Amino acid sequence: MFSYLKSVHNRCFLFLCSVFFIENLFFFLDVFFTLIYYILQKKGKTVNLMKQPSVGANLSDVAARAGVSVASASRVLSGSKYPVSDKVRKRVLAAAKELNYVPNIFGQLLRSNSSGAIGIIVPSLQNPFYNQVVFGIESAAMVNGHEIRLFSSHRSIEQERSSIMFLLHSRVMSLLIVSVDTSPDTLKHYIDSGGQVALLEAEFELDNAINAVSDSYLGGRMAARHLVDYGHRKIAFLSTPITKKFRQKVLAGVRDELIQSGIRFTDSDVYTAEVESESLTGQYEFEVGKQLAKQQDYKQLGYTAIIAINDLSAYGVIQALNQSGVSVPGDISVIGLDNIMYSEMIFPPLTTVEMPSSNMGYTACQMLISAMESDSRIISSMEFKYPCVLKVRGSTKDIRAAHAD
Repeated sequence: MFSYLKSVHNRCFLFLCSVFFIENLFFFLDVFFTLIYYILQKKGKTVNLMKQPSVGANLSDVAARAGVSVASASRVLSGSKYPVSDKVRKRVLAAAKELNYVPNIFGQLLRSNSSGAIGIIVPSLQNPFYNQVVFGIESAAMVNGHEIRLFSSHRSIEQERSSIMFLLHSRVMSLLIVSVDTSPDTLKHYIDSGGQVALLEAEFELDNAINAVSDSYLGGRMAARHLVDYGHRKIAFLSTPITKKFRQKVLAGVRDELIQSGIRFTDSDVYTAEVESESLTGQYEFEVGKQLAKQQDYKQLGYTAIIAINDLSAYGVIQALNQSGVSVPGDISVIGLDNIMYSEMIFPPLTTVEMPSSNMGYTACQMLISAMESDSRIISSMEFKYPCVLKVRGSTKDIRAAHAD
């Protein structure tokens, strides 16, 4: 046993000595070759210890390897629209690949004064409507090779202004925004500083910007018209505070359609929340609909239909009515606006007016990218309006036959 342990000990000792020798061998070889290098350098001889290209190759190296001017190499590698022959382009790209050339991103940033990213600011990431807007923007940005910088203002004017200034200081010079601000001053400063803006569903119009809106007035009329066509004559309107232009236009559309149809509709038929704030639960609009539906006995008041300002509020209305024993659509029909993705999934499936959120975001982003890639980078003032589409589902009921009886 003793001889066996001694043998194991000796082997371990030899192994450790070998490791020590190998580690120190590489160290001494490194020192040796370094001394040789400096000795030869002092004698005026050039020593190329590495046959592979340098990782730190610059634009001049690429131009020299391709046998072209630095200007031509720059045009190819920067993606410039300046015409370059296919032969030159192939030589430059091949040289860049051989030399492991990496563009100087910071230098490009300083020269162009822009990061090339696209900023997005929306009031909330809790409302699926805004998520669909972001999805449309992101899809267009991805197709065109642009990154995005996404911010939520949390329905706060101060937070929105702070985010705009952060993007400006970060040299993110293209912005799509669903603004909650009542003043265009911060965005004007952004534009005056060289920024480009696409404004979606804002309280104001902006010069030298893309102004995109959905036809919310028409949306209100379509919702009211659908209920009138189904025989409803006593209709309530439930909403978050009527402080935003979008909501004001929806209400105006509802009012005009009902009055022109000979149906009485006054301020007493409008029920609104008192305050607007971001909810930690992510259910602000849903909670508003639920609370408003609980505040009144709409069936007792004679209402046969409710128009909710958006789909999330409509979900809250339906839940509160069902909990109080009121059938939807048996006793009261409910219609919303937005057509967010969940509206087909709830029960009953929600009748709603589709506001083209994703398409709006996609088109606005495409227009912004076209401006980004133009030589002038200046946007001429333009406005485009998206139509609405009625989506009839199971939350509204045709009561004409019942009235005929």
